[in-house]
Amino acid sequence: MIRWMMHMPVNVRSRMIEYAKEALEVLEYPRGMDFSVVTPHDPPYTLDCSEEWLGSAIDKQIVPEVIVTHATEFATDRLQGRECHFSPFAQGCLDRNPIRKEFVMLQDPLRVFFPVSVTPLVMVFNPETVHGDELVHSWEDLLETHRSVLFPDRDKPLSRAAGAYLLKTYPDRFPDFERRVAYDGSPASVVKRVASGEYDMAMTNYSFASMVAGRRVAINKPKEGCILLPQVMVWKKGVEEDLIVLSDLMMQKKTQEYLMEQGIWPARSDIPPDETFSCSRQLDCWTGWDDYIEAVADFDAYQLPMGKASVAW
Repeated sequence: MIRWMMHMPVNVRSRMIEYAKEALEVLEYPRGMDFSVVTPHDPPYTLDCSEEWLGSAIDKQIVPEVIVTHATEFATDRLQGRECHFSPFAQGCLDRNPIRKEFVMLQDPLRVFFPVSVTPLVMVFNPETVHGDELVHSWEDLLETHRSVLFPDRDKPLSRAAGAYLLKTYPDRFPDFERRVAYDGSPASVVKRVASGEYDMAMTNYSFASMVAGRRVAINKPKEGCILLPQVMVWKKGVEEDLIVLSDLMMQKKTQEYLMEQGIWPARSDIPPDETFSCSRQLDCWTGWDDYIEAVADFDAYQLPMGKASVAW
């Protein structure tokens, strides 16, 4: 049985699973292989609906043969180097499906990660409690002590990506932020709670922010650019290299256009990104996969000084 883990942003997950299953109906019979599409919420990958699944899968020796997931997942402390568990098939995928030039820095020197998309993360605020002229349009706006801030659950990929960025960029101010921020809910629910006036600001993906903008919620575009949450494809060590054919599904025009329509930046080179790509400055500041993963691991392991826990407003 060849297991294909599909862990994409929540707003596209169902459709992407459907695309995968449709493709496998064609692929499995000619290839003589038996496929199964799985998600992090399927037994035995998680028992508590956690978004972090790879570490447990390594412990249980049930790592799927093919994986599409958020890059934050590879920050698990069970993974002693991605090249130890996954095959260097990315170059073969790039030869078949070149990625856009704006993503060239996301090519993995270890040839393990094949980037298929990037989900941009942005801030939202309630204009009735936060006046626009008070903002400096920077991620520093989240650090102002008089503002209540809401993030999705701490184990969500976007919270791990954003938390890693804030900890790395503002290490001196991060402890105070961690005391104030509330981690609770989904990317969609945090926006609704800002709209209700329960919180001043939140962080979510650009897609959810755009859907409710103007309804007691406004988008705060940071001058540093959106925080990046890449989605990558990997292959378990020891599987046949022929399985890179599955990267064709992730990169086919229909799939990549769908991601773009849902506010996710597509990797396919011939699909123009939407207007949110104007907020892609952090791609130019990319310092490599090792730095990205290490920053997420630091956030995962972070504990407040003196053992003080973060509190909700």
